[in-house]
Amino acid sequence: MFEVIAKDLLGRIGRIETKSGRFETPAFLPVINPVSQVIPASYISERFGCKAVITNAYIIYRRLRKEGIEKGVHNVISFNGVVMTDSGGYQMLEYGDVAVTPKEIASFQEAIGSDMAVPLDVPTGLVSYEKAKESVEKTLANVTETLEMLNEGKRALWAAPIQGGAHLQLLEYCASKLVGMPFDFFALGSPTPLMEGYMFTKLFKMIAAVKRIIPSEKPLHLFGAGHPMLMPFAVAMGCDTFDSASYYLYAKEGRYMSYSGTLRLSMLDYFPCECEVCSKYSPEELRSLPDDERVKLLSLHNLSVCFREVMEIKQAIKDGRLMELLEIRARSHPRLYAAFKAMLSDKKLIELMELHTPISKRRGMNLFDKLSLLRPEVSRTRGRLMAYVPAKKSDTIVLISQIGGKHRSVEAAERMVKEKLPEVAGKASYGFFLNPYGVVPAELKFVYPFSQTNFSISLLMDAKENIADVTVNYIVGHGYAHVVILNTQNPSLKEFTMLVKSKLEEKGIKVSVL
Repeated sequence: MFEVIAKDLLGRIGRIETKSGRFETPAFLPVINPVSQVIPASYISERFGCKAVITNAYIIYRRLRKEGIEKGVHNVISFNGVVMTDSGGYQMLEYGDVAVTPKEIASFQEAIGSDMAVPLDVPTGLVSYEKAKESVEKTLANVTETLEMLNEGKRALWAAPIQGGAHLQLLEYCASKLVGMPFDFFALGSPTPLMEGYMFTKLFKMIAAVKRIIPSEKPLHLFGAGHPMLMPFAVAMGCDTFDSASYYLYAKEGRYMSYSGTLRLSMLDYFPCECEVCSKYSPEELRSLPDDERVKLLSLHNLSVCFREVMEIKQAIKDGRLMELLEIRARSHPRLYAAFKAMLSDKKLIELMELHTPISKRRGMNLFDKLSLLRPEVSRTRGRLMAYVPAKKSDTIVLISQIGGKHRSVEAAERMVKEKLPEVAGKASYGFFLNPYGVVPAELKFVYPFSQTNFSISLLMDAKENIADVTVNYIVGHGYAHVVILNTQNPSLKEFTMLVKSKLEEKGIKVSVL
């Protein structure tokens, strides 16, 4: 039911097949109120090409039960695409209980024709360890009851709801229990309080903990994650679908979404957007409209931003530039930036990302600063260089400056070495340094990603200790006893060269600087 088409980091473009059709991931599923739709689901489908939405089976059960069974959930909300239904867990989080059993709501979701369904879980929220443990045990008990009912036959794709909140040990326990059960996909609950409190680091740790446990061949849904500023991070960490009602809830509060955060309509002088709302109205005109009309239009703008961000994420995956999108988006908020840095410092997560990141991509990489060096492609390439056996075996290597040097080719470097050090001419190996990877053997210069990596001198200086150490490790690891460095005229790069020279001499390696 899930086919992967393209991937980058843990993000993937895929197709989920349901009984009502197929939709592409990553996908944002707008929450549709089955009783009152500010923006009709049919219009969302028509305007944004939306193929899947989510609605609340418990509300239908309580208020439209007969109609739901007779007409089916698709007709109740007037949507002919894929419909995912939640079971009432949100109501349980808000009100403490719901008037339905796990078997009843599971049977009801099948009866109304849900394409993707969720057992009656017990959301954890921001609570103590004891309360969180209780929510996990109740969720697992409910899941067991649900499976008893589904053993009689099912048509929908069913989610394994993972609870535990920010208590990672409980989250891992819940996920490990669910892995052995016959579910079609997984769903991570309780992120909303963390997002509302800007506790992004905890949220990222939750996703990472779950992703390390669940099978990679099954999709992961993230409940309540509908803000565009978080979408690329959720996708990069392995979330395939996510839902939210925030487009409407924010609009009710006069909040205007953008990919970099949320703005107050009352404080806007200009709209930084060209959607059908922003191109027609000024902020002042929108503020002057009646409440219902203003909320509707603001909801429409918020939806537009969400769907646009999903398209940008998909293109970044196709181009192999998802990490670069994260680096740009991370600067949207200090706490998001801190969470991004913490994500890159999670070695197990980076190793997992490395396994799922293609070795070659259709576009080159842009590396900005020392944070960029933590991305999986860089660590993998450095590792492959350490294991590489150079084409020419020698105890001397000539290092040519990749940027800022007078000699840009091996031929030019050979002429200089022959003039200055004739005793090593014709015997030495050649490689390029002053780059993010350390030393690149001359024969690999045009192999991906070496000549396809864009960086500046500022990166080398920002990460000079790191890059110098990688350079030295390569030389020591390949057994070179003599290093000839072709110096540069750039003062900053000269400083870098002297740092490499010093580190090599500390290792007992002879260094000649020409």
